[in-house]
Amino acid sequence: MDTLIDFLQREDVKQYIQENITSDINRLVLNPPAVFKEEIKHIAAQILARQKVKGKLDGWATNFDLIMPPPLSIEQASSEVTCGYKKQLITGDHLVDLTGGMGIDFLALSESFEHATYVEKELQLCNVFQHNMTVLDRQLEVVNADASWFLANHKSNPKGTVIYVDPARRNQQKSRVFKMEDCSPNLIDLLPVLKQKANKVLIKYSPLLDIQVILKSLPHVKEVHVVSVKNDCKELLILVDFEFNGIPQIHCINLGSEQPDYTFQIEGEKKSIARFEELGPYLFEPNSSIMKAGAFKKIALDFNLGKLSENTHLYTLDVPINALPGRVFKVVANADKQAIKEFAPEGKINVITRNYPLTANELKKKWKLRDGGGYYLVAFRDMNDKARMVIVGRL
Repeated sequence: MDTLIDFLQREDVKQYIQENITSDINRLVLNPPAVFKEEIKHIAAQILARQKVKGKLDGWATNFDLIMPPPLSIEQASSEVTCGYKKQLITGDHLVDLTGGMGIDFLALSESFEHATYVEKELQLCNVFQHNMTVLDRQLEVVNADASWFLANHKSNPKGTVIYVDPARRNQQKSRVFKMEDCSPNLIDLLPVLKQKANKVLIKYSPLLDIQVILKSLPHVKEVHVVSVKNDCKELLILVDFEFNGIPQIHCINLGSEQPDYTFQIEGEKKSIARFEELGPYLFEPNSSIMKAGAFKKIALDFNLGKLSENTHLYTLDVPINALPGRVFKVVANADKQAIKEFAPEGKINVITRNYPLTANELKKKWKLRDGGGYYLVAFRDMNDKARMVIVGRL
């Protein structure tokens, strides 16, 4: 057994972690109890990890018999709600997770398979996962290996095998855009051998990646699931089916809301023609999954909406529609100095900008506004390319 795991499982260590679960990590590191002075950084890392997963993996955050993995694995791990969604997408005889990591996705997905194999190149992560499986009373195969090595050396029945992979960025520096080639493993290079080993592959990508680039780079994509949680886009799930050669379906999902799912095809979006209209009594803002997927014209056509302009992805309607995948607002006033004073008497109003010269933060600074209150200031360009602002309220 790993000596660090042995240490973290001591009852006095677990009790100290539990008692300091909300404490400031820097303070603990600077003033550790004498008994934990040599290992305080390991203890602090466990406390910090539990603070990071609160609200994301509450069952793990409060189970002090479990060992938390390093920060990168915590950040890359799925939440309980997204795990619950993706486990319905695949089933079969044998699941192989090529990028095991913390193992959250693997544990959820494995419930739909007869046999499951966790593959992870970092020995420490394997040891931590092996320990956590024992705590959770699960018995699954664990292999300490690189994804490429495992694929080259592992024999499987491709018809009954499904591979799951969650590529990590090689360069962990923060940046707004990156490519599939920036991820490890590089699935563009790995796809031929994946086709020999499995009949399907489910890939989890960051929503920073471009969906159309993914579709051009990967053949046999059957489905793309753009998954948001409470309107925060979390992940792109790419289902590759090596027997599929048709047009992929794009599914826009907003978990944690009552909004309906929305499904379309990229070809349908390209062929759609939206009509442009002046803003009427109601305004519709699509949810983050639809915005990420780029269903800007198709959604207007499907729900008979008027688009405010070519590059303003807001819509107008004469009567409210309940079953829309996004938020519907009632327009209450054109926004000028007097209206802002009336609807935001303490300077509290929520700000939305779409295709507008100023960002939301710049607009708040200009008008001395801060988030809050029951109304929204919406700034946009209309069909005549005129910059406008209106005040709206939720239905």
